[in-house]
Amino acid sequence: MKYFIKAFGCRLNQYYADYFSNAVVFNGNHIVENEFEADVVAIASCVVTHKAERDIRHYVSHVKRINPLAKIVVFGCYPKYRYLEDIYAAGGLSEVFSRLGLEDPGCLIKPIFRVRTNIRVQEGCNFRCSYCIVPFVRGPSKSRSEEEIIKEIKNVVSNGAVEIVLTGIQTGEWGREWGKRISYLIKNIKDQFPELRIRLSSISPIHVKKDVIELLKEGYVLPHLHLPIQHGSEKVLKEMRRPYKLEYYVNLVNNLVAEVRNIAIGTDVIVGFPTETEQDFEESYNLISALPFAYMHVFEFSPREGTPAARLSSLNSEVVRKRKQKLLDLAKEKKKQFLLNQIGKVMGGVVETRELDYYSATGDNYVKIHLPLKYNLKSGQVVKIKVESSYDNFVTGLLAEAI
Repeated sequence: MKYFIKAFGCRLNQYYADYFSNAVVFNGNHIVENEFEADVVAIASCVVTHKAERDIRHYVSHVKRINPLAKIVVFGCYPKYRYLEDIYAAGGLSEVFSRLGLEDPGCLIKPIFRVRTNIRVQEGCNFRCSYCIVPFVRGPSKSRSEEEIIKEIKNVVSNGAVEIVLTGIQTGEWGREWGKRISYLIKNIKDQFPELRIRLSSISPIHVKKDVIELLKEGYVLPHLHLPIQHGSEKVLKEMRRPYKLEYYVNLVNNLVAEVRNIAIGTDVIVGFPTETEQDFEESYNLISALPFAYMHVFEFSPREGTPAARLSSLNSEVVRKRKQKLLDLAKEKKKQFLLNQIGKVMGGVVETRELDYYSATGDNYVKIHLPLKYNLKSGQVVKIKVESSYDNFVTGLLAEAI
């Protein structure tokens, strides 16, 4: 059987797409590069916004149009939120595996799609942000056992992974059932795999305490954090039911930039929350403008059925569009400035792909780096790079030395 696998949404969905691909390969099947070649099209789905939900439906329609004989299976968040008509299977991974006759591999065995491999440490969320459907479709926070995580890392490292990204819905919640913290897990991983590059995926600001900052300073963790702020107005943040105050967030970001060499901090921002006034937006814009973000992801508020915020009246769409554009312009300028500041700096990086006229690598602080083909590099090779120039979304560099 030939499978095509598509992931929408977060890093956890990327992990599950990788997990699914392992099941496919280790049950003697094949992964193909196009939907129209596939006997089965498998979709790791997302419903965090209306757009994400719409993208899933459009993609399913697209597959049916170009390959009407393909069996379409959907796992992830969508089957827990909406019913999808006229597809072969939908539900949790175990249900989908059973329907397809695939034996569950139990954990990742090898990297198939990427040399920088996502490792799931946790699932679910105990927060109750007023706009978010994720806790309802993913359930409460549940940590994965340390033994399972270490076993999975051992598998992927022995099969070529050189960097892992610890991921979950609330990654920083790992270990709370046993009175442990994510910093304990990171130290244990580093002790067993001293050459392995470790990165944290998106993490709540409340989980970045002194212990995590020390690990960043000491090089246990690569110098990059994605810390969602969601809004820069204290009033709106409270109405969103976010679990931190802006003073805490601002102090955290400024301390990280002061203490961790060349760290990149990214964030998520929601614009157009139903209670957001013009004054709220300007407060938010001014605060975010003053913070040293390397990049920003900007989202329009999306009412999700079943959440408290969905019962509120939406703002005028034109007002939201203008506010969003202003934030997008700010995001573009912040990224441009951060990349300009990288010129002349030396950092490690992982070579990922060879394109037509350059190698694409990801640097320690998550910058995308283009390297010339003259070096004859390989995917998964770890190199030291000196940044030479910057563009809108990437920098170019030359090898400083192999590491």
